[in-house]
Amino acid sequence: MDRRQQLLGWIEATKQTQRRLAIVLIALIPLSAGLAAWSKPVGVFAFIGVGALAVCGFWVTAAHNAAHRQKLAELDRAPGPAPRRP
Repeated sequence: MDRRQQLLGWIEATKQTQRRLAIVLIALIPLSAGLAAWSKPVGVFAFIGVGALAVCGFWVTAAHNAAHRQKLAELDRAPGPAPRRP
C-alpha cells in the first residue's frame, strides 16, 4: 500500500472515531442531566467532565486529521519519480 492510501485510511479511521465519540457524548448528556437531578454538585461535575471529553476528544482527532492532511499536501508537493519515456 502506498503512503497516500495509508494516510487516507488513517483520516477515515479518525473520522470514524469522531463519530463514535459523538455517539458516546450524546449518551452521556442525559446521564449527566439525571445526575444533576439527583445531586447538583455531582451533575455539574459530570457536565464538566462530558464537556472536557468533548473538547479534548475532538481537538485531538482534528489535530490528527490535520497532520495527515499536511502529509498528503507534502506528498503532492514532493517531486515524483521521473516520467517514463517510451
